Amino acid sequence: MLYNTLSRNSSLGDDDQFMDVRGMVSTRLMAIKDSLPDVPNFKMPSLAKIQAASKLSALSLNGISLNGIFSNDTSASGQNSVDRDQAHGLGNDSTTLDGVLEDLTGDIVIMGGYRGSILRSAEPPHHQLWAPVKVGLNMRKANLEVGLDDEDEETAEDHIIASGMLQNIGPIDISRKFFKKLRSCENARTGKLRVWDYGYDWRLSPSRLSERLLDFLQTLPSNQPGIPVMQRGALVVAHSLGGLITRHAVNERPELFSGVLYAGTPQRCVNILGPLRNGDAVLFNDKLLTAQVNFSIRTSFALLPDDGFCFVDRNTGEGYPVDFFDAASWVRWRLSPSVAPPLPPYNRQQQYLPLSSLLPNSLLRPRGECKGTMGPSKESPVSNIQNRTAISPHLSSHTNAQASPVAAAAAAAAANGTPSPASPAVDPERLERNMEYLQRTLTSISRFRRETAHRPSHEAGNAYPPFAVIYGKSIPTVYAARVNGRDAIPCSDAYDDLIFRPGDGVVLAKESMLPEGYSIVHGGRVRTERGHITMLGDMPALGKALKALLRGRRKGIGLGEAPA
Repeated sequence: MLYNTLSRNSSLGDDDQFMDVRGMVSTRLMAIKDSLPDVPNFKMPSLAKIQAASKLSALSLNGISLNGIFSNDTSASGQNSVDRDQAHGLGNDSTTLDGVLEDLTGDIVIMGGYRGSILRSAEPPHHQLWAPVKVGLNMRKANLEVGLDDEDEETAEDHIIASGMLQNIGPIDISRKFFKKLRSCENARTGKLRVWDYGYDWRLSPSRLSERLLDFLQTLPSNQPGIPVMQRGALVVAHSLGGLITRHAVNERPELFSGVLYAGTPQRCVNILGPLRNGDAVLFNDKLLTAQVNFSIRTSFALLPDDGFCFVDRNTGEGYPVDFFDAASWVRWRLSPSVAPPLPPYNRQQQYLPLSSLLPNSLLRPRGECKGTMGPSKESPVSNIQNRTAISPHLSSHTNAQASPVAAAAAAAAANGTPSPASPAVDPERLERNMEYLQRTLTSISRFRRETAHRPSHEAGNAYPPFAVIYGKSIPTVYAARVNGRDAIPCSDAYDDLIFRPGDGVVLAKESMLPEGYSIVHGGRVRTERGHITMLGDMPALGKALKALLRGRRKGIGLGEAPA
């Protein structure tokens, strides 16, 4: 048997088990604990009361933040610790990985995900601009915004370069131990195994990043002419967004791969909507990843839901699909202040929920609480809407359909003396340029997503290499947002009441699987109890997944002929 058999029964977790969860388990605390030496009786302190006083925006892709190190869901956190102990046991069978490394030869490439590569200044002495330690403490200034023209991407390396995967942030181990394990094995020391730390500029278009990955893979020894068939191709371990880029590259040149391990790779991730509307705060720095910066990062749009699912009615459960790949929807629903700022909160009496924990590198806060960018607007909400319509007549057709409910909500807020959420003024030329960029980017991303779909011709020709997946399903993960009707979607509190399902804290378990048509090699679907940030530190899980890939390759998967 070469592939996992198809089962009609879900093994990805009970969808209802987190129905009562109202706050996230802190993935940062979990990451720190996962990075500590194995101490059987060690328990993280409960700091729920400290966070209870905080007012954090609910939806984010965050992993590292001063505000986000506390969790108000101690029961879930404690249960996760129990699950982790039960899953790995005291023995922690990393011997599986040791055995795999005895057989692993050739090229192995490890790449990170969204915000998962180190970025440096292109000018000597090449100061580090990302990861978010010195920058987050305001000890170093950085501008991560990408120009909105295609030419700006082409010249991006003139200003910022990538220099490898982000392997750790302070005490939090992301992949450092894995690299150390690989490089210290006998095959690596003797030159039989070549370990490649692949970094990329995660701000650029995913199709461009796929091309660069293919260019890199073509230079590897295992992809040179004259290499025996069984030794051809590189084994790629791709975390999160890196898996989406790899999946696209595999479809273009499957012969360059001997296997792919997808670790926490999402088919979609609604969490990206928070940073696109509200921006992120990185430690003490709330200017590094503003909403405009996130808007300029092309890969942000690669995580959008294809089916438009995100919002459900709080009372009826009815879904309110949004076409995230239509630029008009971004104006209508005010998904980014770069094209239309959000309206005041729909539920004025409802407090922000203390939710705070989702993907590596920053914490989202309401921009209204970010120093220097907010404060009461000098214009009324109604005035703001009228001004935006006058500024950009070509958008009026998109907003007219919602003029009545939006204006009503704005008028009600104005009557109550509620200030409109301020945002940097967008002049007419800038607004038009933002819309042109948005439409162009959405079209490009939509094409990229289609090109990652399963290709029956590759399957029929046994061109696809073996695939394995590492996923989590024990942590509450954002599934959708509850709203009081469609009229609440454009409001700033649209992401405050969230629904959770099983996942790794960032990516839902079901979304971590391969898209329709793809097959996972037998034994290659591996569950981890670690969170999204640190799953490449789970040595037993890595060992099982890599073992399945090597076995599948030996059986002939991806060699262009019928496998044994």
